[in-house]
Amino acid sequence: MSLSGRKKEKFFGRVLELARKGWGDTHPNPMVGALIMESGEIVAEGYHQACGKPHAEVEALGSLGRKPNPGAIMFISLEPCSTHGKTPPCTKAILESGIKKVFVATTDPNPKHAGNGFDLLRNAGVEVELADEPTQVKAARLNFIFNHNIKTGRPLIALKFAESANGMVAERMGRPSSVTGKEARADMMHWRRLFPAICVGSGTVLADDPSLTSRLPENTWSPVRLLVDSSLSTLGEGVSPRKVYVDQFSERSIVLTTARGMLDSGRVKKAKEHGVRLIEVEESASGGVEPSCLPKVLSDLSLHAVYCEGGPTFARSLLGSGQVDYLFRYRSPKLFEGEDALPGPGLDDYPIREPIEEELGEDRLVHGFL
Repeated sequence: MSLSGRKKEKFFGRVLELARKGWGDTHPNPMVGALIMESGEIVAEGYHQACGKPHAEVEALGSLGRKPNPGAIMFISLEPCSTHGKTPPCTKAILESGIKKVFVATTDPNPKHAGNGFDLLRNAGVEVELADEPTQVKAARLNFIFNHNIKTGRPLIALKFAESANGMVAERMGRPSSVTGKEARADMMHWRRLFPAICVGSGTVLADDPSLTSRLPENTWSPVRLLVDSSLSTLGEGVSPRKVYVDQFSERSIVLTTARGMLDSGRVKKAKEHGVRLIEVEESASGGVEPSCLPKVLSDLSLHAVYCEGGPTFARSLLGSGQVDYLFRYRSPKLFEGEDALPGPGLDDYPIREPIEEELGEDRLVHGFL
């Protein structure tokens, strides 16, 4: 059967909605959605729920519970895999189903695999149609973490920063300030849920005592929490126990410190008492944690991406060392004009490529690649 451009757009939109149901749960795999259509109606849907679980195409075929009718069509948000990993290739499942037409939103980002799934299907008599360019762009951007991992072989490092209209991050140094409104803060929680890890500097831990969790209406979830603290100041004498060391997710907190920090036996002892893991890394010329150590730490911990938050000092060190792959820049219409206002890292010097702009209440978010 022939489908209009509007109907294709509708069904591609639906498979992307299905793919997003795996938000934050599929690492290191991509988010993928699939649906089966018969006589113009959706009869089955599926999405990839987690690494090691069935892929979206197999989920959709399984939810149908029978052989697809002749003329059935499948829509998929990503080119079906053609190699055997933790699960069999999806091209095999499609061929065995008898489906003869497949619409795909975007190709596999891996140059070694891109197009292979299409070729296998076409050589077996299955008609394959790729989405229009805007849909391809949208589908690829959904899996920007996975795509970065595949293309570079490295974890993706993202930096989130919220600033006032005049580039300030707090009304007074050392004290938390409400920079953005509730819509922007809710959006930050949404992004925290996507990333397997979050990272902040010691200054933020001391000044804000953050929980670093994703607090969503349906639940509270904790990524792995990386604390950058060269001297273990967050475990110093007289510092009240920080939330990240004593809350219900404390086993997910890891401190990156230096040899200098590890020499402070009192602070190391306190970390052990809290059950907090310490990882010794290289010290930078300025006496902090060397920013370039972050990719290796992430790889060693099997973390494929990290969402970095925190103050301007930590942000400057990451930006200055060229470690940031992706930037989330939240801007508030507020002005912090007092003489004690804390300036941000100067993000105007770091233009964003392929920017996506969103209005969040009175605030504005621009995010994209550096």
